[in-house]
Amino acid sequence: MAGRGIAGIRRLWPRTGGAWALVVLGVLTFLALDVLTLWGSGLALDLLIFLSGMLAGLAVSRLATYPFRRRSGGSGLGRTVGLFAGLASVFAIVFGGTALAGIPPYPTAEGGNAGTMIYGLALGFLVGVPGGLVRAEDRPRPPLPGSNLKVVAVVFGTVAALFGLLFALFLLIEFVAVPLIRTLAA
Repeated sequence: MAGRGIAGIRRLWPRTGGAWALVVLGVLTFLALDVLTLWGSGLALDLLIFLSGMLAGLAVSRLATYPFRRRSGGSGLGRTVGLFAGLASVFAIVFGGTALAGIPPYPTAEGGNAGTMIYGLALGFLVGVPGGLVRAEDRPRPPLPGSNLKVVAVVFGTVAALFGLLFALFLLIEFVAVPLIRTLAA
């Protein structure tokens, strides 16, 4: 019995270098957000809650769709059904979760951490359900592994550049515009 459990855990480990890089990047992201949250950053806390909800939603959606993987053949119908099931689950999670939490169904300051977690969970389901309904054998394989690495690098570079620009804009507004407005208003 113990041998089967270890073999099952080994199947969950990443098999390629790119998959290991993604795991390490995810762990480092959560570690950085944890450190920033401990230093008192509200934005880092909100991102940590959102990403935790998204990761939980992705895991639960993959587990929930596991029995249906064998039934959805290699046709595009399984992907289409998965997309609509993912969209339906997003609406069910957002409206059901906000009703249970007693907060408005649209993102407001009243939602707080519960609203952030609900929206993260919904996005995790939206990402996980369509991919969870398609068998691994039926997923299209990328033609060139090097081109995927370039695309990932461009996407991460663009996201990092946008975050950098937004952070610079925040600093500019916080430390230049706000004191200037307060001085002129007084």
